[in-house]
Amino acid sequence: MQARTKLITLKLLGGIFGCAWIAAFIAAVYFLYGALANGASWGYLSWSIAAGVIAKQIAAALRVNKQRVEYVGHLTERGYEKADAEAAWRTATGGGRNLVRNLQLTEKGDESARLESTTGTISSETSED
Repeated sequence: MQARTKLITLKLLGGIFGCAWIAAFIAAVYFLYGALANGASWGYLSWSIAAGVIAKQIAAALRVNKQRVEYVGHLTERGYEKADAEAAWRTATGGGRNLVRNLQLTEKGDESARLESTTGTISSETSED
């Protein structure tokens, strides 16, 4: 599957599961009101909460996968091998705390290493000023 098709599919599925999460939240509020005010069953509330949690987790996983496909696609367009781009993604997301910052740091590190290898200079030599 091409990267563009994969991105469109991931975005569509993420949107569907995001809407399902919102719908489950609205249903949970409705069922909570029904259980408190009208004595309705609490089972519907628990099912809607469970469906919402599952939909939110799936939407989050699809979002991360979409970011991975975008990142790897961006690096392969810039001349990286697919295996190297996947390794850069694993390095960038290894910490997991701040995905955007890790991606930016990894990309800057890859670019500086690539520039140093093409020019044959070491960046520490230029900092003697």
